[in-house]
Amino acid sequence: MDANLYNEAVEYERLTKAIYQEILDIESHGTISVEHNLSIRARSGVEHQIDVCWEFKQAGVKQRVLIECKNYSSNVTLEKARNFSSVIDDIGNCAGVMVTRVGYQSGAAEFSKHYGISLKLLRPPTPEDWKD
Repeated sequence: MDANLYNEAVEYERLTKAIYQEILDIESHGTISVEHNLSIRARSGVEHQIDVCWEFKQAGVKQRVLIECKNYSSNVTLEKARNFSSVIDDIGNCAGVMVTRVGYQSGAAEFSKHYGISLKLLRPPTPEDWKD
């Protein structure tokens, strides 16, 4: 990956982190901290790089939310959704969110819905967004 693409990807991850931190500051009254670019050793022993993450305790049980950012110029593929699902499963006891600026192929959307991965778009509004 060239330096410009890498920098754009990192900036997209930071933007995602900032937006979720704002949402959580409102919803949790500032008690949850969102992290960017962390490494989590999973049950398999493999270290996974996570773009954005936060954790909290509910009823004494630690919960995690993992976010995979895809600053792509084309739709996210089924392969990327399957890979992320494997990471979620390997880490365990966490929810997954994928964020992109374009969209998701139909197979990726179907797969993610079945496995409970939340799909989000993070991009500037388009004229079509304002119709109806």
